[in-house]
Amino acid sequence: MKNIFTVKVNKGGIGKTFFTVQIGHGLALQGYKVLLITSDSQNNILHYTKSKKEIDKYDLSKGLRHAVLYGDNRDLYIKVRENLYFLPTESSVFSDAFEKKFDNFIRKKRIEYDYILIDSIPTMDIDKKFMECSDQLIIPTFCDYSTYEGTLNVIEEVGANKIHSIIINLFKNTKIQKKYYSEFEKSLSGTGIVFPKPIKELSLIENLIENGKTIWESGSKLLIDVQNSFADVIAKIIRNE
Repeated sequence: MKNIFTVKVNKGGIGKTFFTVQIGHGLALQGYKVLLITSDSQNNILHYTKSKKEIDKYDLSKGLRHAVLYGDNRDLYIKVRENLYFLPTESSVFSDAFEKKFDNFIRKKRIEYDYILIDSIPTMDIDKKFMECSDQLIIPTFCDYSTYEGTLNVIEEVGANKIHSIIINLFKNTKIQKKYYSEFEKSLSGTGIVFPKPIKELSLIENLIENGKTIWESGSKLLIDVQNSFADVIAKIIRNE
């Protein structure tokens, strides 16, 4: 069963945390027990799921590193939605001892949870460990030259079978972006990689993020295409069980 996915990017600002939360909540709404993990001590997943007042009440002094190195504890996990849990991290510095013990930790979590989504910092060495432990990668991307090339490099590096889905974020209907969208379609044709319609740049999404809400918590018709794109990714995750 494929149930561990790393949301992988080569640079910041593309939307990995946003994607992690939307996919995780979408799976949770289907009745699956989902765990979100991050290697970023800023713990931005909380900013996408909780109000600013709520965030302040959480003790983030112990999290992923403590669970792996010194013993797991239910109190380390934050329930952000029904069936959706977040294990924050207290530091972005990971030792060799952490990497050695992480394999055993994630094996236990694989049994405990239906799905695990990892929101990983691309510039850190620990990203490689997360990729090794993941069944597949989910890649947010942009329709521009450098991000397009970077995405193709990831596919070449890990192989198409390791890629679950590639999703364009913050899409604008410009000549340049339409050009690279077409290039993506050609490059991904026949690979089996899920490539849904792009996520458009919408002020409504900004407002949801600002208020710690997900796309599944809005009834706006403006979000139907966005919800459908994420639903395509989620459906393939479930079918791959």
